[in-house]
Amino acid sequence: MVIAGSFNETYKRNALNNGFLVIECAELVNDLKNKYGKDKLTVKTDITGKIDFQDSVLITNNKSYHIDPIGEAAQELIVTGGLEEWVKRNLK
Repeated sequence: MVIAGSFNETYKRNALNNGFLVIECAELVNDLKNKYGKDKLTVKTDITGKIDFQDSVLITNNKSYHIDPIGEAAQELIVTGGLEEWVKRNLK
């Protein structure tokens, strides 16, 4: 799983087709930029978080961030390991 401020639609579709979850959370990214600066593209933070998929909330550093709900089709692709595995299971 990758959390970022945004992804283009092609990247999101390719990620899902490969069973890889991507979550957009611009507010979290902005908070991290404010805390760690914008000079480096990657900063190791050791921050942990929890995602409540039922309520579409990402919780980290005692703050809750709204995320878009993960649709049923996307969930199924992720759980089965991507589109290729989904097709294999459904052709049987």
